Amino acid sequence: MDKLQRDGVDPGEMVDIAGGTVSAQVFVDRRIYEGEVTKVFPRSWLYLAHESQFKRSGDFITTYMGEDGVIVVQQGDGRIGAFLNSCAHRGASVCKADLGNTSVFVCPYHGWSYSTSGELRGMPNQSSTYPDLDKAKWGLSPVPRVESYKGLVFGCFDEAAPSLRDCLGDMAWYLDALVDRQEGGIEVVGGVHKIRVVGNWKLAAEQFAGDSYHTITTHSSVPGSWRDPKRAKTSYSVSEFFAQPGRQFSCRGGHGLSGFTGAVPVQSKGGTATGYSGKAVSEDFQIVADYFTSTMGAASKRLGLQAEHAPPDGSGLVFPNFAFLMGVNGCSSIGVFHPKGPGVFEFWRWGVVDKSASPEVKTAMIRCLHVWPVGLGDADDGENWSSVQTRLSGPMSRQRRLNYQMSLGRESSDPVYPGIINPSIVGEYPQREFFRRWA
Repeated sequence: MDKLQRDGVDPGEMVDIAGGTVSAQVFVDRRIYEGEVTKVFPRSWLYLAHESQFKRSGDFITTYMGEDGVIVVQQGDGRIGAFLNSCAHRGASVCKADLGNTSVFVCPYHGWSYSTSGELRGMPNQSSTYPDLDKAKWGLSPVPRVESYKGLVFGCFDEAAPSLRDCLGDMAWYLDALVDRQEGGIEVVGGVHKIRVVGNWKLAAEQFAGDSYHTITTHSSVPGSWRDPKRAKTSYSVSEFFAQPGRQFSCRGGHGLSGFTGAVPVQSKGGTATGYSGKAVSEDFQIVADYFTSTMGAASKRLGLQAEHAPPDGSGLVFPNFAFLMGVNGCSSIGVFHPKGPGVFEFWRWGVVDKSASPEVKTAMIRCLHVWPVGLGDADDGENWSSVQTRLSGPMSRQRRLNYQMSLGRESSDPVYPGIINPSIVGEYPQREFFRRWA
């Protein structure tokens, strides 16, 4: 019996997959949260960085794996490594910058210094302070597993965990629709966008894993706020939204995705083009929409799809906390949900674009990203997540079981798209599989 069960909290009882219910406690109970940061995150592959963020030896970024701060750095041999951002002397941060380039990390507390490979270089007046210290034993603590999938760099503290590729399973095919749609892959554009949310990290994770349902209500004001009266209509009715061809994907690994799989009309300068990036509402969005339309055929071919099928266009999650959007209004992005307690998390997001895209497309993509999703979508979603957290924190509300029964029993296989599929863009199968893996 583990500590959670001794404390009277059984994650298996919190989740009823067959009945389609989840206890509200999973979002508010501190004992459950402590179990997550000691059991879920250390045993999972966690997103660290993208290879395009490292140009030369010594380039680094700082990030988190669960609640542990880490440094991700390109070492002298060209490999990307990761280390706990904690000095071996007293545990202070040895790097306080978000990113940069260096040949040495120096702890600001007592001056212990470390190479980009994590070795202890020395400390002030070492001959008198530590004359007999074996420096080989006192380097930065490495993240033992660092692996990359087509530019996406992940780390894992569990040396016995299966490989990153094995853990991705069928999700790798869907990731390819984002990271490998064109020769040369993708690159990060612009800087990182960070927001701090009052809410449990799983609220965001399960939404990205497959919740297209919220779009109809949550983001209904967005088209009106950015509408150009000189252009065609920029919103779908509820019936139009549900009529769009789409799929949901999930697997026992807890990964999930919800996306459109057919052509969606895009208003172009010369008439109506066919694409899957939404209805363009500005010059920048038009540039990006035209780019996605013009490259869809090549992307489909790389994925092995026939001409009548499109790569998925929607949101996805690699369990537990790596999220992505691909092609939604042309603004592809990757992000991660960093837990900061049972009721707070940080959402870090980067824009991504095909490396082979023109400078005009990349610049337009950056400007679009600040409108959608960062400027409008994240604000809508953050309001919802905070509302849920506030309401479920009440002593009576947390005793409730929440309904996850949509599309229960409808999952099946698909001749075109890999994995277990819900044959609609709306359902809760991916959310149920997320919580199955979590439990």
